[in-house]
Amino acid sequence: MADSLARQVEFNPNQETELKKRQRQVLNPHRVTWTGFEKSLLVLGGIVTVGLMTFLVSASISATSAQHELTGVQRAVAKGQNEVSDLHQELGELSSSARLNKIARSKGLTLIGKNIRTIR
Repeated sequence: MADSLARQVEFNPNQETELKKRQRQVLNPHRVTWTGFEKSLLVLGGIVTVGLMTFLVSASISATSAQHELTGVQRAVAKGQNEVSDLHQELGELSSSARLNKIARSKGLTLIGKNIRTIR
């Protein structure tokens, strides 16, 4: 009974070596082939990376440009404020009571302090 269950295989050594020659593939475990999907993902990832790098450089340049423009505007505002404070100081000097008394005496007038109204 054991003989009937056993597989009968005819062994031909020449045929086996021919099969081994045809089927033999040398596989390098350190090198794996790339599939089309992996290649397309790699290309797409490269394109996205270059696009994001370009966007980042462009945003950095525009931020620097805006910062320079802001600095220019701040300088102009500071210059205007300095001019305004200079004009206020000049106004104070021109409307001082000592100056008005001096001008009145030079013209032969007398200045009565209670008759002066200061308008601001």
